[in-house]
Amino acid sequence: MIRAARPWVLAFVAMTSAVAAEPLRGPLLGAASNFGQSWQPEALAGGRDLGVEMFRDEVIWNHVEQSDGRLEFGSMREAYPEMLAELGADLLLLAYSGHPNWEEGHVPQDAEGQAAFANYQTRILQRFPAIEAIEIGNEFNSWEFAELEGWPPDLQARADAYVDLLAATAGAVRAIRPEIEILGGAAHSVPVAWAEAVVAAGGLAHMDAFVLHPYTSKPEMIGRQIDVLRQVPGLSDMPIAITEFGTTDAGLAPDYLVRMYCQMALGGVNRAIWYPFSPRGDGLVPIVDEDGTPTETGQAFALIRAHLEGRVASDVAPDPFTYACKFGQSALVIWGAPREVMLAPGLRALNSAGVVLEAPLRLSRDKTLLILSDGPPVELGDTVRLGPQRVLADSYDGFSYLKVEDRPLFVRRGETDLPLEPRPGQESDGVPWTPYLALPQDGTVRVGADWAVPSSWGPDDPVSVVYRYDTSAPREVDLRVEVAPDAGSTDGVLVTVQHEGRVLSKTVVSTPTTVRSDGVALGAGDSVEVMLGPNRSAEGDHTRWRVTVLSAQ
Repeated sequence: MIRAARPWVLAFVAMTSAVAAEPLRGPLLGAASNFGQSWQPEALAGGRDLGVEMFRDEVIWNHVEQSDGRLEFGSMREAYPEMLAELGADLLLLAYSGHPNWEEGHVPQDAEGQAAFANYQTRILQRFPAIEAIEIGNEFNSWEFAELEGWPPDLQARADAYVDLLAATAGAVRAIRPEIEILGGAAHSVPVAWAEAVVAAGGLAHMDAFVLHPYTSKPEMIGRQIDVLRQVPGLSDMPIAITEFGTTDAGLAPDYLVRMYCQMALGGVNRAIWYPFSPRGDGLVPIVDEDGTPTETGQAFALIRAHLEGRVASDVAPDPFTYACKFGQSALVIWGAPREVMLAPGLRALNSAGVVLEAPLRLSRDKTLLILSDGPPVELGDTVRLGPQRVLADSYDGFSYLKVEDRPLFVRRGETDLPLEPRPGQESDGVPWTPYLALPQDGTVRVGADWAVPSSWGPDDPVSVVYRYDTSAPREVDLRVEVAPDAGSTDGVLVTVQHEGRVLSKTVVSTPTTVRSDGVALGAGDSVEVMLGPNRSAEGDHTRWRVTVLSAQ
């Protein structure tokens, strides 16, 4: 029997109040620095030249507060907010760490330790006027945090303890600096189950924005995942602050930043903090090097600040396969299915590093164009024209977390088709920390926008994930199935392409492969299906995949 769906999956509720009443705008852009652990004057100078005016950082509790309660600011690691104020920069203070006077240095859970934590943050806020917001907690939903800090492994119990800390600190902060914006939630990824637990514990009364660190989200999916988050009662009109996001892919990092910024703006995000500001030794791409030299990602950061930040943002995507965000009347960010782009006189196109591009211009799946104008408005279909493109359907671009009816993705076992149902993310051990789709009858089967996990109920009883394309008119199509099983797959996966029940191909895939089926003639009302199933064993069959249906050349 299929379990009853949670209330938030039954219907999409429109955003109301502040989020809907105010126009969407490009979020405030900042960078996560490390001055509280290592003073870096050269990097700070480079950030000033790049135009970084908001930093997220910590004034570490056990560095400053002595065992007798005195505050000592012995080096720039503790006093750096004064330097930020002199440069005209703001600080988002991260309130996170513990102190050896309470609970052996762990982030405190008892009332006395939490009161001491709150008292310290207020003393720091009084000391440094450059602090304009405070973020209470850092990725408390992670199992690593619970293990290292001795917090409850149970998600709701941990959320209860977190909200106690949040309430104590928010109350103390509002008593002395009521203008300070308070950021809560402390979430790694987009874990809707954690958000539900925080809301159930009363957390929304003590925050002005809910924090996410969407490291596991693709740019094209972050807005759709935020839509799921907004189904949680109380979060429909809560501002979202993304206080860490970044990537280890240096080649794609500048475009990743621009793509994420575009989709975050459309998702109602009010702050976007790139991680890291300078190298942290963890492989994530910074915006300045140790000597302060801007990286190409830093150049993208500067472009956003100059042309997109704070401007009214609107979704002007012409189809599901093209992503386009307009900022004001003079800037457009666009990428998507390959096609020609033609600009009217007076418009120019830049890449994510700020290099002016010459015609001919073409869209790409992962490389952005930033189209700017100092004269005529930037308007798709008028001053910006797009050439034809071949995509008819795409499993990634068309992916939906909330839409239940008529979903082209489903599961097949034998002759039986079974619907996939939405899941919130982090609702149990071993599941993604973002929304995903699942099969109630089988705890193995899971599906995301660009990945899937098939299953098996026996040697001759596969449970396959199916993507189906239906056509209402006769046409000839080409199929591209990008498939990449994880290295842990014992014997690869089986990709089957069939037209109206007739098998066109069966391919066992063990390494990244593109399965092609060209010139498939479809009649009116016909369907073509791509099935991703186990080979002989389903063990380790988590697989990256993407199905694209194109008009035949």
